[in-house]
Order: sequence, then structure tokens, then C-alpha cells
Amino acid sequence: MKNDFNIILPLNKSITGDFLTGIASTTSVDRDDERMSDEALRMMVDDIKRQGVNLFSDHEHQWENTLGVINQAELVNNQVQVGITLDDVSTNPKVPMLLNKLHKGIKLGLSVGGNVVSNKWEYSKELNKKIKVLDKVKIYEVSIVGIPSNPESFLTLPAAIAKSAGIHELICPLCFSPMIKSCGVCFYGTA
Repeated sequence: MKNDFNIILPLNKSITGDFLTGIASTTSVDRDDERMSDEALRMMVDDIKRQGVNLFSDHEHQWENTLGVINQAELVNNQVQVGITLDDVSTNPKVPMLLNKLHKGIKLGLSVGGNVVSNKWEYSKELNKKIKVLDKVKIYEVSIVGIPSNPESFLTLPAAIAKSAGIHELICPLCFSPMIKSCGVCFYGTA
């Protein structure tokens, strides 16, 4: 569809096996020279809190490709931070595979899918070109993807998982502090 959109961002595994956290969207310019407006981010958070959205694998929307549901969202520092409840690991074979990849440190991202209600163009002095600003959106789903579109996106593991995996040099992608100490505003790290 002409007004469909996909924005791809980072994913993070939490301490428990059935819950993930991540950043679903930001106001940063992506590889398609598009970015979300502050209003679009607020609309996403409102939609997620009001009705929730399913988590899929690579935007394949068949029922058997659901991996979980997103019912938690917060707008923090121009980022939509989400909480994801995963499907049952004993009945969905893709969930243990996903958790294993995250435990091994494989980088995965989140991609937001929906419909653009309105957009505008703005000139970016930093990029020296026009970029499309998705001003109002309707979110329909979020997918886990292998190649994030947002250049700032990357995957990290929280401190408890990193310790058990023997990884010690983790930096929080939101506050850039060591993951052992929480920044107080993100889902990463532990107090």
C-alpha cells in the first residue's frame, strides 16, 4: 500500500524468559530517509496502551507467525520503549530459537508496521537533503527483523544475563552508562 511504513529498531532481552523489551521507534532518520514526528510517537504509544499489537517475525502476518504481544509502551527521550510478552515456549518453536539467538548475542531489531495518516517533508542540514517526516500514524504490528533500518539501533543484553553469559563490557544504548548500573529511565540494566 502507498502509505504503509516499516521502521526497524533495537530489541533487548530482559531477565525473564517470556518478556522482552526494546525500542519500537524514535525520531531519528532511518536508512530510507524517513523519520517519525513526536506526534507519531505519541500516537504509537497511545495505540499500544489502548489495544496492544502483535509481535510477528519479519512482517509475516499469518497467525502461526505471531511471537507475542506488546501491551506496554512509554515515550522516553523521543523513543517508544515497549514491553513484549512472548508466546509460550512449549507451544511456539520460534520463541526458544529467538531467545537462544538473543542469548548468543545475535543482533536483532524491531520493525514497526502500520499506516501513515499524514506526512510532510523537511530539509535536513545534517544530511544535506530532504527527508520525509511521518507525522501521524496508525500502528498495526511490530516485527522482529535481522537488519534494523535505524542506524542507531543495536541489541544489548541486560546485566543479569550478561553476567551469566560471561559478558562484561555492555553499555546502555539510552544513557551510555555501564549496564551494571541502571540509568533510571530505560528498560536496560538493573538497580
